[in-house]
Amino acid sequence: MIEYYERKNRRFGSEWLREPFRPPRELTIQASGICFTKDEKITLVRHGKGWLLPGGFPEKNETLEQALIREIKEEACARVLDFRYLGSIKSHELHPVHGGNMSLFYQARYWVLVENGPFDPQFEIEERIEIHPGQFVGMLRWPAKKLAKIILDDALIMKKKMLRS
Repeated sequence: MIEYYERKNRRFGSEWLREPFRPPRELTIQASGICFTKDEKITLVRHGKGWLLPGGFPEKNETLEQALIREIKEEACARVLDFRYLGSIKSHELHPVHGGNMSLFYQARYWVLVENGPFDPQFEIEERIEIHPGQFVGMLRWPAKKLAKIILDDALIMKKKMLRS
């Protein structure tokens, strides 16, 4: 399923590609996690106008997993206890592509078990909350709500697998 949406006056088409699919690293711009606490809530962070998954852009010579762990620590003030790759969002910008932007890119998504520490943001994040999974899609700033629901469902399945093992 491809979901079409507009963000900042740009049009995109995006689809969810589950694990074992692995995108080309050079086209993967972000690693973010659906971060579950031990009491089964999801941690979100706020930057600007909305709630987001903790995560971000890999630094030079950093793996996606290293970026994920670093960004969760920086943004959510949380410690990663465990994580598993779920899949990637494949996005393409519908024409015209704005100057310098990639027309095709991927965003890696992970199931993550975290332990939230005291919230002491050092960077762009303004707030952190813990929510119930049923609140996730409605609160998330993403315009692609159908994809958000599919990714949440995959994360909940992974959470059950991890709790059994």
